[in-house]
Amino acid sequence: MKRAQARLIKAVEARDFDALSRLLANDYRDGWQHDKTFVLEGCREVFGQFALLDIEREFHGVDPVGSDYVLREKLTMKGFGGPLALYARDRVNELSEPFEMKWRKKAWDEWELTSVAHPKLELR
Repeated sequence: MKRAQARLIKAVEARDFDALSRLLANDYRDGWQHDKTFVLEGCREVFGQFALLDIEREFHGVDPVGSDYVLREKLTMKGFGGPLALYARDRVNELSEPFEMKWRKKAWDEWELTSVAHPKLELR
C-alpha cells in the first residue's frame, strides 16, 4: 500500500492522469462526496496548471479499517503555475493535519484508492 501511495503522488506530480485513474477505485467516493470521474476532471483542471510540481510526504501512520487500510500523510506542495494551481498549493500547505487515504487490496500487490478525507479542508 505504501508503494501504491508513492505511485499516486508520482502520478499527480507528473500529471499522469491515466496512471491516476488506474489507482482510483471505480467506486471511489471521498470525504467531499466526489466520485472518480469528478476527481479526475478536477485533477486535470487544477494539477494541469502546474508548470512544476513536487509533493513532499510526511508519514503519520497506517490503520486497518475493516478489510481496508487508512494511510495518513501530511502533504506539502511545492511548485508554480496558473491561479488554480497556486490556490490549491497554498490551501494544502496551510493544513497542519494529515490527509487520510483509504486503500483497498485488489490482489497480492495491487491496491486501489477508495477515499480521501481531511477534517480541515473544505471543497465544493
